[in-house]
Amino acid sequence: MTGAARGIGRGIALSLAEAGADVAIADLGIPEVAAEAAQTAEAVRALGRRALTLACDVSRYADCEALVARVLGALGGLDIVVCNAGVIGKQPVLEMPPEEWARVLGVNATGTFHTCRAALPHLVAQHRGSIVNIASTAGLRGGRERAHYSASKFAVIGFTQSLAAEVAEHGVRVNAVCPASVRSGMTLSELMQVTGVSDPTEADRLWTKVAAKRLPLGRSVEPSDIGAAVVYLCTATAVTGVALPVTGGEGMR
Repeated sequence: MTGAARGIGRGIALSLAEAGADVAIADLGIPEVAAEAAQTAEAVRALGRRALTLACDVSRYADCEALVARVLGALGGLDIVVCNAGVIGKQPVLEMPPEEWARVLGVNATGTFHTCRAALPHLVAQHRGSIVNIASTAGLRGGRERAHYSASKFAVIGFTQSLAAEVAEHGVRVNAVCPASVRSGMTLSELMQVTGVSDPTEADRLWTKVAAKRLPLGRSVEPSDIGAAVVYLCTATAVTGVALPVTGGEGMR
């Protein structure tokens, strides 16, 4: 799976391991991310499963082809593909440089295509497999200063539905998960920018309070909640082409 070193990606990796899967943990090869990927791999191994760490920039198709080849060589098979690599941004369209638009779309939308395209020949040939693309509720409705992010996640959902229709006859299922606000490093970093809080621990406490008030379930959505949704979609053999919101009930109040 891509974007697996931390946050939602780590939650998905551990949920898959708990469900009995060996996990390839792919993420950027920069030192900080590589160190976190190694920690995720150790956590997977502690659950009794094999783990492989790989560097991959999903905006480059050659990286995704190499990723699939290495997974097949090291783990001996590929049954589940999770496209979680993503970036976020916040900027009005009137102030957005074309390069920023290209950056977000290049990772979130094109990166999802690259990963799926690289894996599909193997999945189709074996006539089975599950692809889960991590979209967002921003792909179901737009929001201020999120045009590039929303566009990328709308694209992921549309791509998921189209691909599901194309490969169903080959025994391959394709679904998406649409998280809302999840407790993760990305979310807390954005919260710190908005509130001016400089201490990550204080930001985490603030996030817990905000989520308890805002979400009908009265608690934060955690990376493990997204992981549970991914495991469900990987095992629900009659489900394909869906975009499953995981929101803690956000929007019902």
